[in-house]
Amino acid sequence: MELTELIKDYVATELLSSIEIDFLEGELWETTQHIAEINTVIKAPKNICKKLGLDENSCWQLCCAAVLDSSRPLKNGQKRVDDFKKLINRYEINYI
Repeated sequence: MELTELIKDYVATELLSSIEIDFLEGELWETTQHIAEINTVIKAPKNICKKLGLDENSCWQLCCAAVLDSSRPLKNGQKRVDDFKKLINRYEINYI
């Protein structure tokens, strides 16, 4: 499985299996655990960002967070997208 392919599939079908969602959760968790080591993130295509309700210059990790927020919302109402945006700003991560 690959994060970008799963996100593309979700945008096309709005369907993911629980195993695929688990994989995305693991990928996002892993990224947040090592966020201090990340210098840059890759922008996702504008059409994918738009479909997920994100700024058109969002990265794949924000897209992943948006898919998870939609598919498996957190019980406390918190948004993964908001949390990840804060991390990007806090660690001054650049987009490419």
